Amino acid sequence: MTEAFRRTRLDPVLYLGLDVATKRDTCALVAVTPDEAFDHYAIWGHRIWQPPVDLVTQVYPVLERLFSTQPVAGLWYDPYQAITLAQQLRAAGHGHRLIEVNQQSQMTNAANTLHSMLTENRLALPDDDELRAHFSWASAKQTERGWRIIKLVQTKKIDVVIALAMALMGAASESGHGSYPSWSSAQHVRSPFVLENL
Repeated sequence: MTEAFRRTRLDPVLYLGLDVATKRDTCALVAVTPDEAFDHYAIWGHRIWQPPVDLVTQVYPVLERLFSTQPVAGLWYDPYQAITLAQQLRAAGHGHRLIEVNQQSQMTNAANTLHSMLTENRLALPDDDELRAHFSWASAKQTERGWRIIKLVQTKKIDVVIALAMALMGAASESGHGSYPSWSSAQHVRSPFVLENL
């Protein structure tokens, strides 16, 4: 987040996407924020953990800090490997902001949302080598139900793309939200705040 952004606006509402992995894949967290009209979106920040990932000691403290210090609308995540993490967040009082994403039935919607945002130039992507690498290893595959995000090479990582798709799906579905401040696409430079310090 730029200093100009920090000085001129309150912190924007964040929509978080978390692609959970612990042993072989990376674990990725992406925070996106909409503009005031919910027409354009920017990546506020992202964090990628390399395997092996300990969700309790590595991921939970970052999420707890975000929930405690930022206006977070919700966390969209696949509950399959995140049971303990979700239990901790609920115990800390954040259960109302946890939204489970079924990878079988809902990821097509998430992929379609990401595809639309990119083709319509409605998503501001930061100039970040790690993010760019994950995108270069991902591809969109057309299916009967819509787009699916797939790996071009099975050994490469695309987790940040999955997390971004979930965050965007959540943000786009919340377009009636009016209670949070947001960034102005006409006034602010859209640059990333990498979540390395949280």
